[in-house]
Order: sequence, then structure tokens, then C-alpha cells
Amino acid sequence: MAELRINAKWMASASGEPEVMATAAWVEMYVDNISLTRNQDIWAETVRDNVFVSAYPLAMWFASSWWRLNHEPLPTQQPGHDWRMVHELGAANHGFVWPRAIFIPDGEAIHVWAGASMTPEQSVQYLQALEVPRMITLTDFQQSVERFIHSTLARLDAKGLSGSNLAHLWALVQEDLADPEAHRRRKLEAEMGFDPEECPEQALSAALLWESQIGEAALSELAPAIAASGGTPDLALIGKLASAGGIVGTPDITPDSIDHLDHGAPWERAIHDARALRHRMGSVSGPVPDRSLHDLLGMSSDAAANWSAPVGRSPVAVAIPLNDHQLKFVPRRRNSVGRRFELARFLGEYLRPSTHEARWLASTDLSTFRQKYQRAFAAEFLCPIDSLTSFLGGEFSSYAFEEAAAEFDVSEQTITSLLLNNGYIHHPWTEGMPYRMAA
Repeated sequence: MAELRINAKWMASASGEPEVMATAAWVEMYVDNISLTRNQDIWAETVRDNVFVSAYPLAMWFASSWWRLNHEPLPTQQPGHDWRMVHELGAANHGFVWPRAIFIPDGEAIHVWAGASMTPEQSVQYLQALEVPRMITLTDFQQSVERFIHSTLARLDAKGLSGSNLAHLWALVQEDLADPEAHRRRKLEAEMGFDPEECPEQALSAALLWESQIGEAALSELAPAIAASGGTPDLALIGKLASAGGIVGTPDITPDSIDHLDHGAPWERAIHDARALRHRMGSVSGPVPDRSLHDLLGMSSDAAANWSAPVGRSPVAVAIPLNDHQLKFVPRRRNSVGRRFELARFLGEYLRPSTHEARWLASTDLSTFRQKYQRAFAAEFLCPIDSLTSFLGGEFSSYAFEEAAAEFDVSEQTITSLLLNNGYIHHPWTEGMPYRMAA
């Protein structure tokens, strides 16, 4: 995991609002040893690791974005303006040029993306980029931001400006953090894409009611996925899934059946766990027959083959606890290959160690920690990377991918993702960012 550091060296300024003048500073922002603020000042013809700005608008942006910045995941489609304003550092604005950086939470960590900013008409051009996104634990990110905000508030106090908007806003955040019920509401609002107290009360009440029934962990996956898909704010889709028919299974394995990796990125943990399960099965390389997958989940292969998804597309799939350790699986994929992958995702999620008993399992297209774990587990379990590269024999053509997909009974997208994630082929990103930022 990476470390975020934000420091300010206070300086004098003769222009701007009182709070802006009082917090003029050389500000530096590092992710590990990489300076996101390394810049070329066109007018001064200098290159520095810090930039002359005011800390006040940056601290205000962190404070006003706090809940969504920490809890609102990246949507599956191109983010809209509202999402970008609370996740892109440039939204701190106030007439200053800020680094081209994005902060995206996944439930357990903050992913930092950063690119160079070489816009010709700007006086400050940022020179450094992160070749790959860096992960900062949620706790470490929050502590780094808190230290910066407290430093800014201390500077304002020293300048006789203790009653600033920043002080008032940060006090509200602190109050909510100290109150378990308020913290719960703010977090849920953020997951659904709302600023504090902006979520309709009826929708928030419905979400809190669902949380008591399906569990906090499941709702943290379902709520943002349903909201991002344009579903009604009252999350009525959850009720439809609860009453829908499904494939009933009694898994033939428990989380403690394998040794888990309890640290590292989600894909690292997932690959370890998938290989551990393969070893337990006594099959470390070949394709996994449908029957073996169904047996692990304790379901009938005939029931799985004859399952018909409900009418209409769903942004989520769930597995709902029943009596006697049974689960009712409600998939959303209509084709056999997609459903097979989805069931493998549920298998990985079911095997994850958890303190939540009788919990719903949720599968979505979001990029949260749990969903990344599920996808990586299913890919490695159904199509081990070593077996895949051996099958391809160094040929990475579309025809070879098609044959590999047929051999392991997975999609060609799964084949491509496995090779991308393991460095055998490279993603055609042109900007090194998670989405197109020109919009």
C-alpha cells in the first residue's frame, strides 16, 4: 500500500480573500516518493516539487467531498459532472491550477490516479504521472487528509480567522464521524451518490430498512450499483430480487476449507484463494466442468441449466440465505458462459472469510474491492493463468483467444482480462486514467 503526504510551507500573499491570503503556501503532495505537484512554472522558468497556491480551497474541497470521496465508487459508465467534482482534485479550483489527480474508493482503499498536465495556456504545468494507480488504505488516506485540514485550520487560527467556513464544515464532519447513526447515514448517502442530507428522506429510510435485512456489507455493494444504473432511489429492485425465483444450493464447502491470504490487493488474494481451492479439489490446471462448479455450490446442474433470468436487465445478482445453510442464487446473466462465470464469482464471495452471518452475496459491475476479488477469483479458478499461457503457446491473436475461451468455457473478455492483469498484453490506455477526462 502507498502513502499520501500533503504538506504546506506557509508564505505571505497580498491578494485574495482573507482565508485564501492567510493560507498562501508552497504545497507539496506525494504518493510514496512521487511528487504529484512537481511542476514547471512557465513564467518563472523553474521546476519544483511544490506549487505556490492557497491551502484553503484544497482543504475546503477535501472537507466538502469527505463522505463521497471516501465511500462513493466509480460508476460503470463515464462519470458525470457531479461525480467528477468530488473525486477530481482539479475541482478545488478557486483560480488555481491543481494536479490532474483522481481519488476513487473501493470500500477498503483509495485508488489514486494521476496524469501529467501540460496544457499550453496554463502558467503551471504538472510533469509527473502515476504509471499505474496506487492504493492507499482508507484509514491512511483519511489520516493524511485530516492532518492537512488541521494544519490549515491551525494557520487560520494563528491569523485570527478561526470562524471560517472550513472550520464550520469540518466541525460538522467531525460530529457525524463521532455519531454512529449519523456516520451510517452519511456513508449510505455517499454510496448512493448524494451529498450529506441531500438524499430524499424516503429513499434513505428505505435503504436503512434494507440494510437491517440484508446486511451492511451487501447493501454497500448493491446500493451504488442500483443507483448508478438509474434505479429508483428507494432500491425497490432489492425487493424484487428477494421475491424472485432462484437456484437453490447448499454449498459443499466452507470458508475455512482453504487457507486464505489476508493481505494484498484484491486480485492477489483472489488468485491465492482460487489456487488453494484448486489444490483442495486435486485439479490445479485443467478446465472446471460445470458439474464440479455446481457440486461446490450444492446445486442441481439441471436446475442451473434450466434457470431463466427474470424479464428485464438487472445491474446486480444476489445469493440470498435460506434455512439450513441454503442459498437462493438469483443470477442475471442469460448466456451459459456468463452465468458460469457469475456462479464462480459467487463461489469466491461465499468462501471469503466474514464476520457477517447469513449475509446476502452481491455481484455487480462496480470496481469495489469485493467485486474485483470476485472477478479475479472466478477468472483464475475457471482459467488458471499458467494453464492459459501454456494453451496459447505464445500466440496472442484473436483466433487463439477464441480457442482458449472455448477450451476453458469462459468469455474472450475473461481471456483478455487475465492476460492484461498478468502483464502478457498491455492495455491501450492513452491517458493512463480510469476514464476519458476530456468530457
